[in-house]
Amino acid sequence: MTSVGVVEPVDAALRNPSNLPSRRRAAAMIGASAALLLTLSACGGDDDDDASSSTTSTTVADVVELTTVAPTVTVAPVTTAPPVESGDATLVTDGATVVVANASGVEGAAGRMSTELTAAGFATGDATNSNESQLNTSKIYYAAGDAQAQAVAESLKSALGGGDIEVLELPDPAPLTDPASIGAGTVLVAMGNDVADQTLDELQNPAAPVDTTAGEATTDSTEPSADG
Repeated sequence: MTSVGVVEPVDAALRNPSNLPSRRRAAAMIGASAALLLTLSACGGDDDDDASSSTTSTTVADVVELTTVAPTVTVAPVTTAPPVESGDATLVTDGATVVVANASGVEGAAGRMSTELTAAGFATGDATNSNESQLNTSKIYYAAGDAQAQAVAESLKSALGGGDIEVLELPDPAPLTDPASIGAGTVLVAMGNDVADQTLDELQNPAAPVDTTAGEATTDSTEPSADG
């Protein structure tokens, strides 16, 4: 009687011994790869931990805010003469020295006009004489390029009644019998017959013409009869 035995599974490597080394090498490589992956994973974890636990230290310098306190400067008040009102106009009297030159036929009129202008607030120099022939209409000159002198000259025109008075640039030399007599003056009034020996009030508010025929007395030329 023939007995049949149980055949146990036989590993393919045993059946093919030539494949055993290759399989071992493959298993060794797989194991090495796994170990490498584990090592890298451990290192990566350490890096993450280091990165998370690493703290960048920033040194902040103490900031000191400097407040600059401007020094207190006391400015002395500037005293300016108030503008002089003339009629409806406001006269500019500061910023120039006015010299009055007589160009009229009235002796001493320039000095008297200087006094009038001084009382009105103008700065005046010594009166002098014009070398222009007698003027029927006054002229006012101002130093060229001097805006303040021009403003004062325009005000003088108003103060003297306006009208046909011209405001002109001052020629060089000044139109005076002695040009040096203008001194520090930057405005020159060549005073003509139209303003000579009149006050500023009279010039600015001329009186209405007087009717000389009104109220004239009549004379009876008839001689009284004689008593018989």
